[in-house]
Amino acid sequence: MRRLLLLTLFPLAACASSAASTAARPSARPSSQTMGGADVGSITISASSTADVSHLAYSADAVWRILPSVFDSVGIPLTIIDQAKKQIGNGGYKTRQRLGKVSLSRYLDCGNTQIGPNADSYDVFLSVITTVTPEGASGAALSTIVDAQARPATYNQAYSRCSSKGGIEIRIADIVKARLAR
Repeated sequence: MRRLLLLTLFPLAACASSAASTAARPSARPSSQTMGGADVGSITISASSTADVSHLAYSADAVWRILPSVFDSVGIPLTIIDQAKKQIGNGGYKTRQRLGKVSLSRYLDCGNTQIGPNADSYDVFLSVITTVTPEGASGAALSTIVDAQARPATYNQAYSRCSSKGGIEIRIADIVKARLAR
């Protein structure tokens, strides 16, 4: 009976512990979080963003030169331009419904409700950072990391992690390839 009672109360405690946040920017999450206890078991959730890497047959300098226009085409405002590290992107900004002319649900999975994908109706905090690394004499690796969190626009609720569908990363690499092939 005690175990059944704990299993019943645990989900309620988990819901009650998600306090509303008034911060405009989501806080950084720990790399992993363990929840549960000895009587009910536990679960460990790991949050990680891995880079999508494209190998290009163009020099790192050539790729680097066109990246500002590529980010403009995708609709990502630039806040990071580090020539020494060859890193470009945006460390985090709020967006809603669309990235450029494309709906966010095409790029991100933030869950669904009865009315559709959350990425299309939630406030999304998006970070997209691309790094160019030389590979050999005439090649380059294009590494893009997309990190996103979302919360309902009409409720004061904490941000929840979204996952990338790989579309932003592929689109950046495809535009780079198309522009350098000209």
